Amino acid sequence: MKKDQGHTPPLHFVEPSMVLGNQIILTREAYRHALAQRLSPGEAFRAVLGETEYSAVVEAVLPGKLLASITGRMRVTPPAVRIHLYSALLKHQSLDLVVEKATELGVAAFTPIVTNRTIPRLSEEKALARKDRWARVAKAAAQQSGRGWLPEINRVSTLEEVLDRGVPGVPLLAHEHEGFTVHIGSATKGHAEVSIIVGPEGGLDASEVERLLAKGFIPVSLGPYILKAETAGIAAVAVLMSFMSGCSREP
Repeated sequence: MKKDQGHTPPLHFVEPSMVLGNQIILTREAYRHALAQRLSPGEAFRAVLGETEYSAVVEAVLPGKLLASITGRMRVTPPAVRIHLYSALLKHQSLDLVVEKATELGVAAFTPIVTNRTIPRLSEEKALARKDRWARVAKAAAQQSGRGWLPEINRVSTLEEVLDRGVPGVPLLAHEHEGFTVHIGSATKGHAEVSIIVGPEGGLDASEVERLLAKGFIPVSLGPYILKAETAGIAAVAVLMSFMSGCSREP
């Protein structure tokens, strides 16, 4: 029995070798993802390769591969709002949750940062392994949420490196003291691209806050309560998306 076709077709990110003429052949991870979704002949799905999104209909599900015919093509359009999240490294796997939920909410780029109070101190090898893991987490979250473009996952950087490079868009600092902050709606009004820094457990220290303010970062509040670091990163993207969703991209 065919599933209800009124739902949004599931999405898969595919490799060039999986698109052959007017046919898509899902193998390996994409095939396993399709099996998990119980795709069967006659059902529709979307496949994204780079900047192209394909509409496809399943023809057959065979051992190790799924065959589908392409029924349409369209260009993947980047969203009008671009939010860059700079989140301090967190203990255990808390940052996996931040990457997952920020991706679902529409974050454009994610950069993990090391600050004075950051507890995890990663070797270069471990930092690269974490980056690969966060990329996998983001891909799975993008597929689950149906967004046709992946967020940029950047390497682990120190706060000093971020300040030296500069950040795109309006520079924001998530700050817990409301009396010291600018309303987030006022700070982002008329802008379609922002960068926000979220500190670790215990927050940024006074010297780091001073340096950020001196560099032009605008302190903004995420609400009246003190949030856990992982909650703050997710809330930052959600709040910014809410205020900026009506913006169009600046040239």
